[in-house]
Amino acid sequence: MKVAIIFLLSALALLNLAGNTTAKVILRKANCDATIPGCPKNYNPVCGTDKFTYANECLLCFENRKRLNPVLIEKLGACENSRI
Repeated sequence: MKVAIIFLLSALALLNLAGNTTAKVILRKANCDATIPGCPKNYNPVCGTDKFTYANECLLCFENRKRLNPVLIEKLGACENSRI
């Protein structure tokens, strides 16, 4: 009985640790260079606070130029439930 309890507690601990694989939320402004007339075509996705995935930080900068309230970078990488 004690072995079964120890096994179950160990399994729960491992499952709990395995669930902590989400990306770190950073919430920062995009690093924008106003002198660049366009953006590179590299794919280095960022997730905005508007839940859109932007192909790179430069494209987020260009989108922010159209907005009154700028979108921040929520995390590096694609959004999990990205609205496209």
